[in-house]
Amino acid sequence: MKKGLLILLSMVLILTLSASGVMAEVKPLRAAVMVCNMAHPFFMAMVDGAKDAGKKFNVEVTIYDGRGDPEVQTRQTEDAVVMKFDTILLNPIDVEALVVAVKAANRGGIPVFTLDRDVIGGERVAYIGTDNVKAAEEGAKSLIRFLATVKRPKPWRIVHLWGTPGASSAIERSKGVHNILDPLIKTRDIELVADLTANFDRATGMKVMEDILATTRKIDAVITGNDEMALGALEGLKAAGLKVGLPGGVLIFGFDAIDDAVKAVERGDFVATVAQAPYVMGYWGVQAMVKYIREGWRPPAGTPVYPPTGALHLNTPAVVVVPLPDMVAAITKTPPSLPE
Repeated sequence: MKKGLLILLSMVLILTLSASGVMAEVKPLRAAVMVCNMAHPFFMAMVDGAKDAGKKFNVEVTIYDGRGDPEVQTRQTEDAVVMKFDTILLNPIDVEALVVAVKAANRGGIPVFTLDRDVIGGERVAYIGTDNVKAAEEGAKSLIRFLATVKRPKPWRIVHLWGTPGASSAIERSKGVHNILDPLIKTRDIELVADLTANFDRATGMKVMEDILATTRKIDAVITGNDEMALGALEGLKAAGLKVGLPGGVLIFGFDAIDDAVKAVERGDFVATVAQAPYVMGYWGVQAMVKYIREGWRPPAGTPVYPPTGALHLNTPAVVVVPLPDMVAAITKTPPSLPE
C-alpha cells in the first residue's frame, strides 16, 4: 500500500513538473526572415547569420526570397502572419511599399524587426543595420582623400552609381555621397559625370558604365552604393581598356565588403570599400527576437532613433576598409554583444 502511494505521488510530481515547464524542453520559436533578393552575396551572408543564431538560440528560421519584387515580398509577409510566426525579420525591398506588410504583422500581433533596410511606417521593435548616410559619407570622404593624395587635376570627374529606386539603403547611401560631393560640385572642384541607378546589380553596373564610356572616357573615379555595381563598373572599364586603381587609373570605391570586392581591393582594382556586417544583422535579428519574446527585452534606454525612418536603431559595424582581410572578417563575421 505504501509502495503504491509512493509511485502515485511520484507520477503526480512528474506530471506537475512537466506541465510547469521545468522538465519540458523549451519550445523552439519560429522566425520568418524576409530577404529582398537572395541573388546577392550580401543577403546570403545575412541568411547565414540568422541560421547560425537560430541553431544557437533554438529558433526555427524560415527564409523567404522576395526576388526584388515588393508585391511578392508583401504576399510572403502576409502569409507569415497567417502562419503565426513568432517574429518577422524583414529586409524590405521598398521603403514605402512594404509598410502595408508591417501593418499586417502589427494587426496580427507579430513583432517586426527590420534588417539592413527599413520602412517609413508601421511598428518595428527596431531597425538593425548600418547608418547608411554616415557610412556613405565616410566612403565619399575617403575617396576625396585618395584623389587629393594622387594629385589629380581638378575638377575631379566622378561617376556615382546608386541602387534600387525605393530601397531605403539606396536612398540613404545616395544622400550620404551627395552630402560630401555637392559642396565640391558647387565650388567646381568636382564634376559629376553621371549620377545613375544600376539597381544594386553587377550586370546593370557594367551596362551603365559602358553607356557612360560611350559618351566620355575622362573619368577619375567611380563611387557606388554597393559592391555589385562597382564590380560591374570595373568590368566595363577594363573592357574599354582603361586603367583602374592607384595611382594613375580610375579609382573605384565600393560599399558592402563582399568577398569579391575585398579581393578587388587586395588586387588594387578597388581603392576601398565600406565594410558592412550583414552576418551580424541576421544574427542580431534572431537573437533580439528571442530576448524580446522570452525575456521581455526591449532596445535599451538611450537607443538612438534612425533619422531617415524614425525607428529605434541598433547600429551594426561599418568601416572603410583597405587590404586587411583579417580586419574585414573580424568586423563582418563576428557578432558583438547585442545592446542591453
